[in-house]
Amino acid sequence: MAAIGYRKNINCLTTDELHDFREALAEMYTLPASNPNSFAKQATFHGGPPTSYCRHGSPGFFTWHRAEMKALEDALQAVGCKVMLPFWDWSSGPSTGIPAACREASYVNRAGATVPNPLYSGPRNAGGWTTRSASIDATVFDDLAVSVNAAMSEPSFASFQNLINSPHGSIHGRVGGDMCCVPTASYDPIFFLHHANVDRIWATWQLTHPGPLPSTEASLQLPPFNRPFSTSWQTGADVISTDALGYRYRTWCFILPPIRIWETVRIAWPLPLRKTFGTARLVFRSDRMQDETIEIRVFLDQPRATSRTKTIDNPAFAGTFGFIGHGGREEIDATHCAECAAVGHTGEHANHRAAAGGDHHDHADHDHGEGHDHGTPRAPAPGGAEERFDVELDVTDKLRSIETDEEEVAFKLVAIDSDGNEVPAERVQVDEIELVIE
Repeated sequence: MAAIGYRKNINCLTTDELHDFREALAEMYTLPASNPNSFAKQATFHGGPPTSYCRHGSPGFFTWHRAEMKALEDALQAVGCKVMLPFWDWSSGPSTGIPAACREASYVNRAGATVPNPLYSGPRNAGGWTTRSASIDATVFDDLAVSVNAAMSEPSFASFQNLINSPHGSIHGRVGGDMCCVPTASYDPIFFLHHANVDRIWATWQLTHPGPLPSTEASLQLPPFNRPFSTSWQTGADVISTDALGYRYRTWCFILPPIRIWETVRIAWPLPLRKTFGTARLVFRSDRMQDETIEIRVFLDQPRATSRTKTIDNPAFAGTFGFIGHGGREEIDATHCAECAAVGHTGEHANHRAAAGGDHHDHADHDHGEGHDHGTPRAPAPGGAEERFDVELDVTDKLRSIETDEEEVAFKLVAIDSDGNEVPAERVQVDEIELVIE
C-alpha cells in the first residue's frame, strides 16, 4: 500500500503548504502540452480536445473523477514533491463565495514579490485565461450543503451518487464562466478543488457504507487513466479505496498548536467536532533513533502529570509512545571532547535535535579535528531510502470518553527513562508531534 498523504481544506493549509501548491501549479502551467505532467495535458482529459473522457452519469461519475483527481495530484507531485491536492469545502455550509486563496489575481510569494496567482485563473486551451461569474464572491451555497448532508444517510450507492451529482452541477453553474460547461471547466484550477470535495463527500459516505461497488461501477474502464506499469485502463474497482491510492481527507479545519513534551498544550475541542469526528491519533515523527530507551506517557486534562502519576485506572491516561534506544549516550558522554565541555556542551550530540519547536546548539564554531564525529553512526536503510522512526498512538476512544462542557482539551506528555526517571525534552529525538483528526 502506498504511503498515506492528507488532502486538506484549502482554507486550512499552512502558509508554506499554500506556497508549495501555488508554485507547483504555476510550474505545471509552464510545461509544454506534450509533457504528461503539464496542466494543459491534465485539463484535456475532462472535456478535450481531442477527446472528452469525463463521466457525468451512472456508472462512472464518482470513479472517473476520482481517477482524474489522482492523476492531477500525481502531476503536482512530479513538480512539487509532497504537494497534496486540497479541496474546496462548499458542502459544509454556511458559505459564501470561493476560497480566499482563489479570489485575487495576484499574491505575495515567499520572496516577498507580487506575482500572478495561479489559483485565480488557468490557461485555456483556446488561448487566454479562464474567467468566473462576476458575482461569484457573493454567491451562497448553503442550500447545496443541506442537500449533501441529507444525502449522507442514503444506503444505496447508485442513489447517493445521483443525489450528489445534483449539487455538483449547481456548483459549476454558480461559479460560472468557464466552469459552466464540460469543454472548458477543467481549465479553471478551481475545478480540481471542487471535484476533490466531491471525492471527499464520497469517501466520507464510504466510511459508514463499506462494501464493494455495484458490478457495473466496478468493471467500468476509466480511460485515459492507466493502471500503474500497465497499458490497461484503470477500472472502478481500482479506485474504490483512497488508502490504496495513497491519500485520505483531513476533514476538520482548525489550526492546532505544536505539541511538546512536558508542556501542557490546550487544543480547541468544540462540541460538534466531539460528536462527529472519526478517528484521532497522536503521531510522533523523528528521523533518528532515540539515544536511550524512553517511554512517553500521554495524559488528557491532567496538566500536573509527572513521572509518578499513575497510569492504571487513571481515566486521564491515554497511552504511551515506547522507544528502544541504540545505547549511544553513555559512550558519547564518556568520550566527549574537552573542548565541548569547555563551552558547556558536555553530554550532547553535535547534531542533537531538540524537542519539537525547541533550539539546538551548533558546533560549527570550533574544530574537532579529523575523525572526531559527535553524530551517532547509522547504517543506511535498504535501497538507500531514508530511515524513519515514526510511531502513532490512537487516542480516539479516550477523546470520545471526555465528559465536559469545556471547548478545549489539554494534552500533557511525560517522558521517562527505563528506570522511571524523568527525561528532559531536549534529550528526546523528535521532529514533530501532531494530533491527526479524521
